Amino acid sequence: MALDPLLPFQRQVLDDLLDEDALCIVARGLGLNRILAELARICATPRALVFLLHASEHDEDDLQHYFMQMRSGEATDAATTMQVVKNETNAGQRAQLYRQGGVISVTSRILIVDLLNDVVPTELVTGVVVHNASQVTAESIEAFVLRVIRQRNAQAFVKALSDAPEAFVQGFAPVEKTLKVLGLRHVHLWPRFHVAVQRDLAREVPVVELRQPQTRAMEEVQQAVLDCLAATIAELGAATKLLDTETFNVESSLFRFFDVMVKRRLGPYWHRLGPRARGMVNDLASLRRVGELVTAYDAVALLEYLDTLLLAARPGAGPAVSWMATDSANILYATARARTFVRMADPLPAHTQGQLRAQGLPDNIEPVLEVPPKLEALSQILDEIGVLNRTDNAGPVLVMAGSARECRMIRDYLRLLHKRATIGERQYPQMMVDRLRMFFRRKAQVSGIRGASQTQPTTQPGVQRRAPPAKRRRVRGASATGTRVPRAPADALEQESTDLATAVAATTEDAENIYEEDEDEALGAFDEHFGLLAGHETVVVHAYSGGRGILEALRPSFVVLYDPDAAFVREVEMYGTRACVRQVYFVVYDNSLEEQRYLSAIRREREAFERLIGDKAGLVVPLDSSNAVSPAGRLLQTIVGRSQRSGRMEPTEAAVVVDVREFRAPLASLLHASGINVIPRTLAVGDYVLHDGLAIERKSLPDLIGSLRSGRLFNQAAAMTRHYPCAALLVEFEVNSSFSLQAIGGLPDSVSPTTLTSQLAILAMAFPRLRVLWSCSPYETVSIFAELKRGLPEPDAAKAVAVGQDEDLDTESLYVQAPINLLQTLPGVTQANYQKLARRFDNVRALCAAERAELDELLGGDAAKKLHEFLHRSK
Repeated sequence: MALDPLLPFQRQVLDDLLDEDALCIVARGLGLNRILAELARICATPRALVFLLHASEHDEDDLQHYFMQMRSGEATDAATTMQVVKNETNAGQRAQLYRQGGVISVTSRILIVDLLNDVVPTELVTGVVVHNASQVTAESIEAFVLRVIRQRNAQAFVKALSDAPEAFVQGFAPVEKTLKVLGLRHVHLWPRFHVAVQRDLAREVPVVELRQPQTRAMEEVQQAVLDCLAATIAELGAATKLLDTETFNVESSLFRFFDVMVKRRLGPYWHRLGPRARGMVNDLASLRRVGELVTAYDAVALLEYLDTLLLAARPGAGPAVSWMATDSANILYATARARTFVRMADPLPAHTQGQLRAQGLPDNIEPVLEVPPKLEALSQILDEIGVLNRTDNAGPVLVMAGSARECRMIRDYLRLLHKRATIGERQYPQMMVDRLRMFFRRKAQVSGIRGASQTQPTTQPGVQRRAPPAKRRRVRGASATGTRVPRAPADALEQESTDLATAVAATTEDAENIYEEDEDEALGAFDEHFGLLAGHETVVVHAYSGGRGILEALRPSFVVLYDPDAAFVREVEMYGTRACVRQVYFVVYDNSLEEQRYLSAIRREREAFERLIGDKAGLVVPLDSSNAVSPAGRLLQTIVGRSQRSGRMEPTEAAVVVDVREFRAPLASLLHASGINVIPRTLAVGDYVLHDGLAIERKSLPDLIGSLRSGRLFNQAAAMTRHYPCAALLVEFEVNSSFSLQAIGGLPDSVSPTTLTSQLAILAMAFPRLRVLWSCSPYETVSIFAELKRGLPEPDAAKAVAVGQDEDLDTESLYVQAPINLLQTLPGVTQANYQKLARRFDNVRALCAAERAELDELLGGDAAKKLHEFLHRSK
């Protein structure tokens, strides 16, 4: 099926991009990928070579789908296509694709390596299209790619696209910074309230808005979530002293990028935050997720999700969760369970117990199984559509939901709409009964796994195994706003659910057999009635993610928006200008977090565009910005030039061999911006080779912590000190981050060998020739490299690649911290001899089976005697 033509405003956006290089910011839902596909179609010719950068896999799938539809049109060249280059494409295949021309979507890291290795014919490059331009910064690889292409081919165009206007109003002058990085002078803004957009979407689509009231239990759960959010935000602000309460509050937590805003604010100090503060940042994400699931999931699914949070928050299972110790958390869990079932203290009638066991449920509960009001409203909508949609030429009914799990819930509900289960005096939807049965089944499985993996200490009958109150307060942390109470209510309810699940596990097999028989009957009926449904008899349930183009593909006559989504609402508006939509049903919970998120998203987008319009009016961009060097680049060139003049070297001679895996970091880009020749190679030893006798291993803070814990850094240090006379470890902090390893709360009371500073000290003692360099940012690292290269010859790339290729460097087992710590605690094992044991024995079992003579050979008489007697000491 051929694509529909562009709307007039979309054609105008495309014409503006074709007329001049610019940054184009479009509101979500106005067909940005469709415009990009049309731009790519124009460039998809062997006479041009156009690179598409920073496109996600989802964007690439959309573009490939658009190209497939374009090829089905009569006036489109059959060769119109887009090539996608991934890690699986080798250098020879990439070089052939570059010579063939057309549109190529390639990752920035692959493209920059090919550019520096002269695999890309830069003289043939027609231009570059940067997608998702809001994520491009001065330190990103995309900026590196654009700088290299502009230096070698000044005629290549650059066009940037984005549908995230909120990202361009964060921080100081974000639009000017992005334009300077991209080398552009113009910005095009296309909000929903643009005159051209309003004119083209003026046709009104008949909409029925259904504001569904929430149940009382849903309102209580929602309020409990808000209370927990408020307590966590206040506690995080008090712990870090870095959050502004006017900006970071409960209302702003409804914003979709709230987690990103918090982490960006705490980012410069993230490595100095303690586990408690980091845990609270993760707690914010979990609470926001719970708030979304109150309206998205059914009662059983929400209870199951809360169960996983409770299990993860138990002492010893992971980091402490502060909000779990509040009254609101107990109310949250108790109300969520009350929506699902109630445990009965008195025995139920025998008839009711038999019905419960037949359904695979415990025989001492009373199901509540609150059905989401939206599902009941959806069934009424479909009944109404069934009356209206009687014509044979009508299209299907499209139901759009927020996630794939919601889609499964809706399909199950519609499939079993008229099937009820009778328990006692009440009838319940079969879908909810099935989900409750699966809930208890999974609880029993989890309980069995926990029982098998944990050794429970013996306790006296009637004595609860609980930590003392003081210790519980220390584990859980302190709250600045919420009243602290023991988590006994929530824990007791969760344990009660586990006991019920364990008790019903014996009857689960019978219920499963009944369920499988029902499925067999349904499959038999399907075989008997197999066929194609008419369009007006079809109901399609689809998620918003991956739903681009679903309207053009299905051509529905009725659209039901089960969850509000501003982007899809605009897609329906555009679809309504080309096809007849008989009715659109907009379903939303009244006075809910769902409604507030929807309204907040629209308001924030409008405010962002209004600010961008004001910033555009006062935009200051140099006339020669397309070829200008950024201020940071000029500063780096000045630093390197001064160092080279002091060393009596020509500026053009400076070069550094860089491992290709290092192109994920900004340092290689900044080295190139400073005038140093960057030579990408695959290195076995070191990340940067400044000359034949100096290699540097660069570590960011997260990588430093991970490599110390795994022992990988010890292995790398051993290789560098073995092959290079001068080896160095570079610890590099991020831009604008706090240049300190000391925690915000101060130094710890005691020194532990597992801390970062202790492990660095162990590394320095193990490799005395290894030098440790500290850099506050990648910009400072460029200055350090320039000083280190002063007066020294340039590196030989072939020699740097050959170093370590003929050796087996897999000796990480000697430096993995946890087993080495265990080994060093044994009698007779010291810092001087533990490596001999680690090399000889693969594991502790092999060490225990060693003979005394073998230990004497490795350790000597006294040490071997102590170790052997300890390992073979009888009780």
